[in-house]
Amino acid sequence: MIRRLVLWLDDRLGAASFARKALRKAFPDHWAFMLGEVALYAYLALVVTGVFLTFFFTASGEDVVYQGSYAPLRGERMSAAYASVLRLSFDVRSGLVMRQIHHWAALVFVAAIVAHALRVFFTGAFRRPREINWLIGTGLLLLAMAAGFTGYSLPDDLLSGTGIRIAYSVLLSIPVVGTWAAFLFFGGEFPAPITIGRLLALHIC
Repeated sequence: MIRRLVLWLDDRLGAASFARKALRKAFPDHWAFMLGEVALYAYLALVVTGVFLTFFFTASGEDVVYQGSYAPLRGERMSAAYASVLRLSFDVRSGLVMRQIHHWAALVFVAAIVAHALRVFFTGAFRRPREINWLIGTGLLLLAMAAGFTGYSLPDDLLSGTGIRIAYSVLLSIPVVGTWAAFLFFGGEFPAPITIGRLLALHIC
């Protein structure tokens, strides 16, 4: 019965010929060809830790009074997003470890993509018939950098707030459509209360 099912699927999908061709493909054994795999493993770490962090992060710019275990900031007014980051760091078991893994995996992810792109460029591997792979890889690098920016902006601390303000000003400076683009991207005039929610949605996408 299983054999008949496999044959039925192969008859419709042609998976056997694809698998045979893929298994016969010769891969180079130079260490530089592992950079893409490093990026893949870093991405998997980002997904796992990101799912964990999402359960505890509050994507809101609403003002709250911090009452957590970090004494120097107890009783201070801050955004709900920053309060949830503090809770993740000091109150949630393994929260700080997950934040650090996510942070360093993101750095390794982007660095591995850049190194991989440089190897492809300097060895000329982007030429025909692989130019579509090069364009896809360049697009993935831009997406990784955008995800890095939106993720770095989520804690809503002083450093990330400065980055958000710069990005808002850059969008605002675009002629004709700048005002509408900034309003659409940030959900209103900076600092809008729903900006963190928008950034989280873009980061996850």
